[in-house]
Amino acid sequence: MPNSTLSANMSYREVIPKNLNPAEWIEVKINTGTQSTLQDLKTFETSGGYCYKRCNSKQFRNRFIYWRANQDVLELSEVSLDISLQRNHLRLRFTDSAVLNVSLAEQPTSITLLVVTVSSVHRYLFPLKMAGQDGGSGSILEDLQSQSIFYDVNEKINDPSSFYVTDSFGTIPPNVAVSHISHDALTAYFAVAYEDKLLLHTMNCSSGHTTTSEVKEPYLMPRFLSNLKGALIGRSEIQEAAMSMAFSEIEGHIYILVLYRNNELRLWSGDGLQTVASINFFAGTSHAGSGAQGPQNNQLRKINDRDYCLFISHDNGAEFICLSIVPDPGDNKGIMLVKHEETAETAPQMDLINFDATNSHIWALWSNAEGEFHVSAGHLSSKKVVKWVTAALETPPDRFSLAIDQEHVNPREAYCSHIFHPGRFDRHVITKALYMFRRVNMQLDVKQLSMSVLREQVCTAVEDEIQNELKDFEVPDDVYWEVATRLWSRFYSCCEQYHIKFSELMGLAVLGGMDAVCLVRRQSFSLLRPCEVLEHILLIGSDSKRVATFVAPIFRNDPAMATGFVNVMQVVTQLDGLISEDMKIEMDKQLYDRESPIEVVSKVVSRLAALSGESVKAITQKFQDIPNVKPAVEMLLDVLSIIDPDAPPYDYSASSRFLQPTGALFGSEYGLAILAETVKQMAMIRFAVCRNLLILQYLVCKPGEMKTSNIETNINYLNCYRTLVWIADTPISLTAPAGFEAAIQRLSRAQLFSGYTRPYASQLRNMGNDQTTLLSLFLQSKGLFSALAMVQKTDSLQLETESFNLRDVLLQIVGSINKMLWPESPIYVFPEWLLGTCQHIIVQDYVRLLSGWCSTKGPARRFMLAVSLLDCGEAHKAVHEFQETASYVVEDDFLIEHVLKSTQLYSKLQESVVRGEAISAEDTEAAIVQYYLKVIKLYEQHSALDHINHLANEAMKVLGSNDPQLPMFQSIVFNIHLQWGHYDQAYHALVNNADTSRRKDCLRQLVITLFNTKKLQLLMRFSYHGLQNEFEDIVESRARALSIDQNDVYNFLYAFHTDKGNMRKAATVMYEQAMRLQVDSDAPNALEKRCSSLLVCLNSLHLVDSRYRWIAKPSIGDERVESTNKAEDEENELRDEEDTSGQEVIVLELPDIRRELVHAEALLELSHFRKDAASYDRASPEELSYLLASCGLYTAALKLSRGHTFSVLPIFESLTTACVTATEDKSPNAWSWLQNNDMTDLPHRNNAADMAWALLEKLLEDNEEKNSTLIKKSIVNRLLALNAFVPQWLIDSYKLSNSRELLHLFVKHNRLLEAADLGHEMIGGMLGAGCEYFDFKHSVNVTNPQLAFPINTIDLLLHALKVNSKEDIEYKMASIRLEEQVRIYIDTVKRTTEDKMSMAILQSREERQQQQQQPFFY
Repeated sequence: MPNSTLSANMSYREVIPKNLNPAEWIEVKINTGTQSTLQDLKTFETSGGYCYKRCNSKQFRNRFIYWRANQDVLELSEVSLDISLQRNHLRLRFTDSAVLNVSLAEQPTSITLLVVTVSSVHRYLFPLKMAGQDGGSGSILEDLQSQSIFYDVNEKINDPSSFYVTDSFGTIPPNVAVSHISHDALTAYFAVAYEDKLLLHTMNCSSGHTTTSEVKEPYLMPRFLSNLKGALIGRSEIQEAAMSMAFSEIEGHIYILVLYRNNELRLWSGDGLQTVASINFFAGTSHAGSGAQGPQNNQLRKINDRDYCLFISHDNGAEFICLSIVPDPGDNKGIMLVKHEETAETAPQMDLINFDATNSHIWALWSNAEGEFHVSAGHLSSKKVVKWVTAALETPPDRFSLAIDQEHVNPREAYCSHIFHPGRFDRHVITKALYMFRRVNMQLDVKQLSMSVLREQVCTAVEDEIQNELKDFEVPDDVYWEVATRLWSRFYSCCEQYHIKFSELMGLAVLGGMDAVCLVRRQSFSLLRPCEVLEHILLIGSDSKRVATFVAPIFRNDPAMATGFVNVMQVVTQLDGLISEDMKIEMDKQLYDRESPIEVVSKVVSRLAALSGESVKAITQKFQDIPNVKPAVEMLLDVLSIIDPDAPPYDYSASSRFLQPTGALFGSEYGLAILAETVKQMAMIRFAVCRNLLILQYLVCKPGEMKTSNIETNINYLNCYRTLVWIADTPISLTAPAGFEAAIQRLSRAQLFSGYTRPYASQLRNMGNDQTTLLSLFLQSKGLFSALAMVQKTDSLQLETESFNLRDVLLQIVGSINKMLWPESPIYVFPEWLLGTCQHIIVQDYVRLLSGWCSTKGPARRFMLAVSLLDCGEAHKAVHEFQETASYVVEDDFLIEHVLKSTQLYSKLQESVVRGEAISAEDTEAAIVQYYLKVIKLYEQHSALDHINHLANEAMKVLGSNDPQLPMFQSIVFNIHLQWGHYDQAYHALVNNADTSRRKDCLRQLVITLFNTKKLQLLMRFSYHGLQNEFEDIVESRARALSIDQNDVYNFLYAFHTDKGNMRKAATVMYEQAMRLQVDSDAPNALEKRCSSLLVCLNSLHLVDSRYRWIAKPSIGDERVESTNKAEDEENELRDEEDTSGQEVIVLELPDIRRELVHAEALLELSHFRKDAASYDRASPEELSYLLASCGLYTAALKLSRGHTFSVLPIFESLTTACVTATEDKSPNAWSWLQNNDMTDLPHRNNAADMAWALLEKLLEDNEEKNSTLIKKSIVNRLLALNAFVPQWLIDSYKLSNSRELLHLFVKHNRLLEAADLGHEMIGGMLGAGCEYFDFKHSVNVTNPQLAFPINTIDLLLHALKVNSKEDIEYKMASIRLEEQVRIYIDTVKRTTEDKMSMAILQSREERQQQQQQPFFY
């Protein structure tokens, strides 16, 4: 760290990154198989950190790891201020083994983690994700850069070779440990101290083999004599217990420094395991005592391998001592411990929590008797010891109390806006407070819980509590308000408690590579940044002479000026203590409401005089007694100034075009949060200084003397810093507002905004954070990159190659950010970005805050206000602002950049400015005309045509008669006629316009307006000579632009084409309307309209010649309507053609449209029974038919199936089930679905079940294909599965179709008796008794062909009957009867077979005899 006096004495301030995403922990459980020791050991929470040493690498710059350990849990978090890391939180849980020591070491390609628990030692290796080591594309390199070293951690980390169990070396668990890895990374050392011994474990990093040695002195006497000696001299082993340890590696040798309870430090050799040096810290010191440790624990910290810092506690005080390991001059091979007496420093009278040390500083975390934490730094110097410098820590949020105002304040809104303000309370805090408030043991997934959802949960919980208290009473509004305020205050108290608990400090770590200090809190971390002079004096305060001495270089080494400045600041600080928080809040509110600062200060002075008049007089007199008060105040105002008036003009054109890839300095969510918080802290401090200085000036000046330059300058600075505080504190949504894209497109189309920046397109992961601050969003999207460009340009820094630390560049970047945010800055980056956010309330509030006192960038802000008002629908207010801005269009850089950038005049004006020439009157007039044209374009896009007449007249006042822009303003006149309803005049105006393109534009506007006013008869009446094609295109685009639910344009187009006799175009229009109704409409009657449109389309095509009965399928924007029929898609693909533009043209013929009509009618039918029918619009015909069947619409489902190839069996199965249900229930409910089916051809029956079976019979006859029994089989199968009787008509029909299959189904479903009867009948039919009732055409006969006998089915049936015949005589009788029939059949078949064989033999003989009797002819 710097050794200058200024740096040594300047204090530090804590910066807490706020509004971050919840940590996603990688959970790993490590089980070493040891017994639980948690109940036997009391361990304290410990923490620490490690900073990467690769400061020159952009990937590892500003990157560090901090950790915290509690009992058996170790949490490690890797943080980069430049890169947003992924999977950077690791939680290791050492099962039943408390963590004693954690250390991290860096190697060229990895990070080594060493952990010592009470029962084991561990070594883990995390490879570094270095971009560029394996090559790859840019996206791969970015992914590598954003991956944490914990990214790939999994359960494999629990490798037995990575740890060694040590719980067998002592009966009492150890309490102190230390670890170290050798410089060559080949060996890891673990020193573990028990009450009676010290063990050294040496682990081979390649194999994991570990050896254990005891470090001890060689005893020359027996153990019991040694104990007797200790008792005689008053020294026990407890006093010799180790309190802190550290490793040292010097020239390849390992040493262990052990600080004991008796204030003795010993240096043990890791090779010889013996003491090589020792030193006592109780003899001859200023804190001499009993020689034993005082009330606090002694601690030892390693600075490097040779230098160490010790905290020694005595009975009456404590001190810090630095010592070194140096060669022993008396022994060439020996070493010794040397204490640096000049660096011995008395510690503050507080309890030490933790400390760390470097070559130049000692950093310590303290706790006082009230439990408050303090961080202080002591600068080490070879000449003298510098006094401790305290760091300003962040205080908990101020207690929010709601002033009861029943007319204006809603407790819910007030407390919610305060609690959920970005960065005030973490999501974990609010969630825990919600648990506590509800008094229930519930768990919410914080990672998946957004702040908006959490806000709803909180509001619901508090409202439930209010209702529980008031549920039995009817109370007036004031009582309800009181109860609500009390309960919301209680919930806020819960948030406060958990915030304080989770923010409790655990320790600190010096990040050497970053030249920073990390404070580890219970669930977060923070960094200490250097303070500027104003912060140091106002927050910390110090002796005036001493402060004046070290700040003198800032004031050109003028001691008198420095002393006066410090005296003024002391008075300002003293006055700040007199002003209560209520006064500050009230003053801030009045300044926000744009009250006069002088009047606001006068009210504050009146209240101060009434509360503490004597103190005010004393402060006033002290201020007046400062010898050089006026130069000191002027110097203070110079320090408060952000913009240097002598700086060269800023190049606006290069201010906002700077972009930087991943890894920008402070580009991560942590870096941006630190920058935003630093800007806010500095702005609030400087605002307080300006406020207090203005009060002092009011106290010492007379009422008529408040117009001096110093006071006016201070008032100006007060307003500026109030604006900076507002920017840093104003919440803004992280999602784009409604209409954002439309607003940006309107500005872009009007060429008033380039749109190159995307304020909501941040690469940061905002998981669940719905809001952030205006400053944070600005830094995320554009502010940081612009600030880095400014730093790189003004300070000539190479941000990509040079290494920087927190002290070097943080305040420089913050200074650049302040320059961009400063209201009187010539830099337009922030106003331009703010306009691009389209957050109109914030834009208008920003302009309001700066109105009346800030003249810089006034025209630009007025233009921003006009655009915002126009977007908000207040066009009448925007006209005045636009008109007032017109005369400054060539004077304001912002207006030149955004209004004239796209014109030819821009380059000409730029050349004039470069040459230093005055802009001519002609160029000024041309610029104003361009300005008005673009503003009118903007009004046209907003459809705010009522004010265009005024703007056009103003523009034509500066327009010449031969100006080429005249046709544009003639078009504007047309728009005025159109707005006033003079449609005939508007039509003649567009016809007479000389510019053809403008004539078409006017025609488009005329058509749109007449459609809006329902003047369709005028559209049909106009002749459109030479404009008919344009007219059709305009009307078609109008039809597609309007919502289909309230769209009459398609009907007009249909009527227009029908009137012209073009029926194919009329059909195309109707089909497109049907498509739009399918895609865009959610109206209840959309399906009905769609069916009507398709019917009209079919009718229109029928009026066309049969050769041309087809249309090209329209395309609706970028959307494609999916077909509901795959077969149709295949047919369409065969008919697809390529048009000249390369787009596919789908040809639709009458069958295609008819299928789509049937599909739409089915959907319409379904919509009468299901509210979610619209969601099945993309369903296939098969799915839709099944849905219809499930609703009882069987005839509709079967109708849909015609023309498609899908199976109808599920439909008949559903109908069969419904028939069975109607038969068994005998309830009138069956009529409800029966009436929804087509039963016109069915005879009426009084019984619903009979009607259902009749419907089934009719549908079966209509849909069963010839020579097919699939539907019958499905129905019978379903009936048998439902254990229902098969109707006789179905059995008779099935017997005529496939009796063998019916028999098989009866047997399959164990309907044995029915199967036996059917089998008996079927065999009888085969034998000739009733064969006409079956599917075989003849019986068994000698003259007939053989019949197929179902032998397997009959055999299975006989077997089943025999099995069941033992228990039921009916089955036995059926079996006997069937067997007899089978026997008869077999006998008959044998007989007929023998007869056939005999006949065949006789026939064969006769044929041979005939052949022999025939004569042979040669």
